[in-house]
Amino acid sequence: MCYHRVAETGFCHTTALSQMGVQMITIPELVAQALGSFLTSETKSRFGSSDARLAEILPFAARLTLDCIGNSDALYHNIEHSMLVTLAGHDILMGRQMLRATTTGDYANFILACLTHDIGYVRGILQGDDTESYVADLSGRRVHLPRGSSDAALAPYHVDRSKLFVTERLDGTEEVDAGRIARAIEYTRFPYTSSSNDDLIEEEGLLLRAADLIGQLGDPNYLRKANALFYEFEEIGLNKTLGYDTPADVVYKYPQFYWKNVAPQIQTAIRYLNVTSSGRQWIASLYGNVFRAERDLNLSGPQQ
Repeated sequence: MCYHRVAETGFCHTTALSQMGVQMITIPELVAQALGSFLTSETKSRFGSSDARLAEILPFAARLTLDCIGNSDALYHNIEHSMLVTLAGHDILMGRQMLRATTTGDYANFILACLTHDIGYVRGILQGDDTESYVADLSGRRVHLPRGSSDAALAPYHVDRSKLFVTERLDGTEEVDAGRIARAIEYTRFPYTSSSNDDLIEEEGLLLRAADLIGQLGDPNYLRKANALFYEFEEIGLNKTLGYDTPADVVYKYPQFYWKNVAPQIQTAIRYLNVTSSGRQWIASLYGNVFRAERDLNLSGPQQ
């Protein structure tokens, strides 16, 4: 894919660029710039210039969030995952716009929720964090991590931390509803809860949950990232809970996990994705990964 070529170019010429006095090029920098430009362009083309302020806020928020996530050392929940979830969320909202009334505010707050839903993984991003302990939840409780921990060790607390980040950094920003964003982020908490309400906040939360799942599982390279995901699970003991002894189990047990745990959560989002060409690409990639795991194709992930 083209972004791999960009990444390779930036890496190969980093030393030469620094010697020439040119600003260093990094993957987070490239992702933040590209996604910010994309969101600006899409907001203007889809919703016009009536909400110019939102068109300014989105790239700013994207840059702020992605710069923070770009500093993370988590193996899987990194800047690429956040980008993919945001792009999946964008395509879901574009399909929704064709079927239901969708305002600029709906789009902006949903995209901000996509951008910030996993920011809580990153150590040091909250005002109450220090070098020895980190804010764990909305009550202010703190957690000390074992020596050698990565950001993945904050997985049990990342939803509350993401909501706190939104409140600290985005509350008070004109046109942004931090409470609305935080309520949507709550729906990404695993294991998922069931609800049959059909109000706006409920739908936003469920669509964010779907974007999180589709951005991850519809990634063409998802199966190749099974090792990274496994070792994140292992850091907090979740691999044992899920029945994964090696990274190969993440792939081997994936079809069953998908049909039992994922498919019921994403049906509304699939309906929205199915009405646009870019949305159908997500669907094809999503089912393609299930097919590859079911057929045990070689070189699609960890050694079997």
